[in-house]
Amino acid sequence: LAYSLLQSMPAPLQTNDPGMGRPDVPDNLEQNLVAAIAANDPKTAMKNAQEWLDKGEYPASIQRVLSQVQQKDAESATKLAEKLVSQLQPEELLAKQDAARLSLNILRAGPRPDKKPSAAQPAPVNPDQVLSQSSFRDLMAATITAALRATPQTASNALRGPGGFRGGPAGPRTAAPAAPPNAADLAQANARALLSGLQTMLEQVDATLPERSLALRTKLTQMGMDNDQRGRFGQFQSLIQQGTSESLMTAAASAPAGMQSRIYQQAAMKALDEGNADRAREIANQHLDETARNNVLRAADLKQSVRSASGDKMDEIRKTIATAKSDEERLSMLLQFAEQLEGDSPKLALQLYDEARSMVARRATNYSQLELQLDVADAVADLDPARAFDTLEPGINQLNDLLSSAATLSGFEVNLFRDGELPLQNTSQLAGIVTRYGAELAELAKKDFERAQSMADRFQLTEPRILAKLAMVRGVLGLKPMESRNDFGGGRSFGGFGRRSQ
Repeated sequence: LAYSLLQSMPAPLQTNDPGMGRPDVPDNLEQNLVAAIAANDPKTAMKNAQEWLDKGEYPASIQRVLSQVQQKDAESATKLAEKLVSQLQPEELLAKQDAARLSLNILRAGPRPDKKPSAAQPAPVNPDQVLSQSSFRDLMAATITAALRATPQTASNALRGPGGFRGGPAGPRTAAPAAPPNAADLAQANARALLSGLQTMLEQVDATLPERSLALRTKLTQMGMDNDQRGRFGQFQSLIQQGTSESLMTAAASAPAGMQSRIYQQAAMKALDEGNADRAREIANQHLDETARNNVLRAADLKQSVRSASGDKMDEIRKTIATAKSDEERLSMLLQFAEQLEGDSPKLALQLYDEARSMVARRATNYSQLELQLDVADAVADLDPARAFDTLEPGINQLNDLLSSAATLSGFEVNLFRDGELPLQNTSQLAGIVTRYGAELAELAKKDFERAQSMADRFQLTEPRILAKLAMVRGVLGLKPMESRNDFGGGRSFGGFGRRSQ
């Protein structure tokens, strides 16, 4: 019925920019409808997909059609896939942006396994893997050939974008609109896009077409695209989490200039965690600017005060806490002193934890304050799990309010929900913080599973409740949490009071 209705709509106005223009809304509707139809009516979906290819159109929904039809009619899906690959040749990839985009999407998913898995060891199913090994290899070869035709941008072309200059001063634009790109400009834009996409698939290239790997890497170097900042970022993030202060110092020496200061600061903080305050001061004095240096030096002084804390020095502890320059620093000091006192004076430790809890009990005004609530709950969990649960309760209640408001505003001011549902992937800070609460409940579940489950059920919407319980399950099973935040360079300045090492 929806497809019939769509066909009765007037034909859309044609654009004069077939290479770079955004597809018309009716076209998108048709493509999405065909992909949906494929699950129940493969023949109709195949007929429409064939018509797209006959017209030289390559919507992203072709991949979904192939995936759906593969489950119903593998032979027809294979024929359609072979026709698609036969058309996605270098000239077509360079001439049409939708062809280049579809090629990269299919290649990222990888080839479909040729061998059928045994019943005892079923292979993971990835519905986006729509090409056989041989077709995947052919498409990879055509994509590499097209990408190797990329040439460096000139200064003028690098600045020009649709509608004018990119990165220029703000203000009204009086220049005439830029002319649509010609065929050569379009081919180069697509070649560079293909090259950029293949840069993230070098391991697949090595495995599929090792004989083309050297040429591809050489082209990336020529184009100035061989500096894999994302890969380096991941390596340094892993090093910060697992390395020592000295391994961080070694890494900082060879890190890009933009990362060096942050890694040196992390090395100094790591030295403090290792109990080497003198080394932390040395790193700070030699490698950090004034602001970062002062933060590290103050953290070192506070660490030493904490380590010398004892029950009979409570007045001294109070005086030290009173010197805090911010609520966050005061909270950090409370948690550090409380942790230090847990063994010798648990009652005094609980007093400090209660002060910290009172600081985070008020209604949060940003995500950072919700994170602080999680930090306090995590810190007190070993000494008194019941207090940890009580600490999380205000945050869960507030998240229910935020989620309800986000659902109401979805499509107007915010777009966190899709088709009326909150995505289970951490695609927003709101979903991410729900997952973080679930991860904390997972830790508490090891001490009181029933109450942890009851707390997860406090989430009123279905999706957040599922998110929290999935995080709990992963935690109880010992799996890595689903993190959405990235703490590289974002650690707190006063000694750190976040998640405890497990």
